[in-house]
Amino acid sequence: MLNGIGNSVLRNLISAGSSVNITANSKAAQSHLQAEASTKVTFSEASEAIAAIYKIVPAQVQTSGTVSSNLQAQLNAAAQSGGVGMNGIGSSLLKGLMQNGDNVTLSVPATSAANGTSNSQSAVALTVTTQSGIEVSLQMTRQQGGLVVELNSSGGKLNSDEAAAISQLSDGLQKALDGLDAGTTQIDISDLMKFDSSQLKSVDLKTDLRNGDNVTQSLNLHADDKERWLGFHNGDVSIKLDTDVSKLTQAGSAEQQTAALDQWSAKFDQAATRGHGDRDMLNLFKASFRALNTTQGQASHSVNTQRVISIDANAAKNGAISGLADFSAIYQQTPRSDNPYKPEEQDTFSLDVAQQTRSQQHTDTQDLTQDTLFKLKASFHTALDSDGAAKLTALKSSQNYRYHLIDDEELSQTVVSQNKKGELTAQTTQQLTQHETVKSYQQAKLIDSVEIPHSEKNVSSQNYARALFESEN
Repeated sequence: MLNGIGNSVLRNLISAGSSVNITANSKAAQSHLQAEASTKVTFSEASEAIAAIYKIVPAQVQTSGTVSSNLQAQLNAAAQSGGVGMNGIGSSLLKGLMQNGDNVTLSVPATSAANGTSNSQSAVALTVTTQSGIEVSLQMTRQQGGLVVELNSSGGKLNSDEAAAISQLSDGLQKALDGLDAGTTQIDISDLMKFDSSQLKSVDLKTDLRNGDNVTQSLNLHADDKERWLGFHNGDVSIKLDTDVSKLTQAGSAEQQTAALDQWSAKFDQAATRGHGDRDMLNLFKASFRALNTTQGQASHSVNTQRVISIDANAAKNGAISGLADFSAIYQQTPRSDNPYKPEEQDTFSLDVAQQTRSQQHTDTQDLTQDTLFKLKASFHTALDSDGAAKLTALKSSQNYRYHLIDDEELSQTVVSQNKKGELTAQTTQQLTQHETVKSYQQAKLIDSVEIPHSEKNVSSQNYARALFESEN
């Protein structure tokens, strides 16, 4: 964010009992940019793939083919395990794809499964589509009736290169599943994003964990050469991310992307400090955001036969724009009613972020505009006499606290112009609006209410020479 108001300043303002109205420069304009991930991304429990898996009746499924003693032992252990990792049985089938084939069914009935009487059930669906159109699906489910694992292919026979590319996903799959089962949940999908795109067209992973009919954890991940998206939720948080990888000429080098993602990570951490967000849940978001937005830049391939350089590649190479593909993301923690005396007074924390880039070609010049959005909304309780946690109970005597409401928005727009020589002029406008309301209560009575609006606007410009690309060296 741009410069905000620190906690020490806020304490001084509140202790003075003042009504505060602070404005620096002009107010930020309304943004038309929105985090579209909220409408584009769905959760796995809404998918046909997960619904179909839960229709499998383990007692009616027979194991097919020869099962080694090691695989049988791993299968029995998977039937007794919890979560979605299934003791690595799915990863083992992928790893042995070239030796064991692509049509395998494994089943352990409830009579030999320790979880036969448990209300816990899980489902995993991995679907991989090759560039030739063959679809390989791995389905795993652990239910009251037992455990079933199925590996199937349709649309043709895999060649050795396709089978090898799918086998290489095995470790990435298990890292993702084990992360979801960890004591402190992790979303570790970075290796799945590195699939061999020369052989594989798309990768889809859906996981679902339930207690009875209640979904306690859900992951829905998709990646192809046009788009990546992820939907995740558990009892504490809901995450939706969407990344457009169809225009990777605007993607910068690995170093540029790492620097840009580090800046976003720091921005998320600053928001968590200001809005009292859950650090563990925010780490899930940060890891997912980094994995989906780490892409392979294609700026070096942008020079065409007429030696006309595209403005997005030129701007990315020069560092005039972020170097990231366009994205949108929604992060929302589950609201908590931490004040038993006033349960309607909830603790909340949410982030909306997005980047959108558009360019236009003229006769001798090109223009590019990159917009970014960062929104924070939060509400939380603190003690009346410090920034520490309020100790609230259902008793009126405990109602001595401050209730904070935060609504921040930062907009950034970079406008880049390129002349016929490939020289760039870039102007960046950053606008920040912050608003915090702090209500102070003593013995459940409102004794003070402070409104703290704040706004800033910064404008900067820079010129760049034409970037030199490897293909021109």
